[in-house]
Amino acid sequence: MTSSPTSKGIIGFTTTIPVELIFAAGYEPCDLNNIFVTDPDPGRFIERAERDGFPKSMCNWIKGIYGVIMERDMAGVITVMEGDCSNTQALAEILRYRGVRTIPFSFPYDRDREVLAREIEKLGNELSIDEASLADVELRIAGAREKLWEIDTMTWSERNVTGAENHRWLVGSSDMLGDMEGYGKAAGEFILNARKRESFQGIPLGYIGVPPIVTDLYDFIESVGGQVVYNETQRQFALPYETKDIVERYLLYTYPYGIFARLKDIGDEIARRGIQGIIHYVQAFCFRAIEDVILRETISVPILTIEGDLPRALDTRTKMRIEAFVEMLEGMRR
Repeated sequence: MTSSPTSKGIIGFTTTIPVELIFAAGYEPCDLNNIFVTDPDPGRFIERAERDGFPKSMCNWIKGIYGVIMERDMAGVITVMEGDCSNTQALAEILRYRGVRTIPFSFPYDRDREVLAREIEKLGNELSIDEASLADVELRIAGAREKLWEIDTMTWSERNVTGAENHRWLVGSSDMLGDMEGYGKAAGEFILNARKRESFQGIPLGYIGVPPIVTDLYDFIESVGGQVVYNETQRQFALPYETKDIVERYLLYTYPYGIFARLKDIGDEIARRGIQGIIHYVQAFCFRAIEDVILRETISVPILTIEGDLPRALDTRTKMRIEAFVEMLEGMRR
């Protein structure tokens, strides 16, 4: 990967952060998760981490991110120390040991506005941004996000966007492929083409949890009669909140603040989108799997929990469970 000729270089990050600051500082943002999982051979990143001493029992996302960083020329990596993966602190330490410039950032668990404002200010100072550049980026990025919100709305209201397409557009919004205007323009063209389609008729499902590492989940769900009309975390990456206050925007963003911050959003979207069942995805060896206990006791529709480990196709057992789940929901409609 090489940066744009007009940028200062690439700034990678371990999960969604205030990307406006990276653009405003003149760097090119890069979501390391997306580079890892969309690579033609993502397994090599994991193998690199294990050769360097990472244990096999550790989450493969962390190992994949490490492998990506070791292969790429980056001006720095923003490591989210609070509000994402519990392994990020150790990852940041080994990156620093390897000579990588690491920039810590944290989302306060208690959603304290003053603490988040200080974190955003610290990150802005580290990247040497100025207020005029940030104001310009805020205006330009808002147009791209509006297109992404439209794609998300079309997924459930017009039913002419697939779950996989929804996933790809929204998960990519974390860095907009380093080009916010280009991403917004491409999204606009996609909207025009999608509106020419007939509506899909699968059972409306919701997907909650971190974006999947498995490669064929959405296609398989559709092949057995379901359609994902709500991608919880991916939608949050697109920051579907109309506010000009950057601190408020990232306070409303639910992902970093634990399960209780997410429950209202999930419940509201189940009702608004007519969702009849939920697929909860958990990553192997991830602490977030424990949240399934609370989700099962609070979500108002049937829920199927599946687990992924490596960036590969669904295994036969998981396919059978998904098919049986969709068949059960179909039976409940009759």
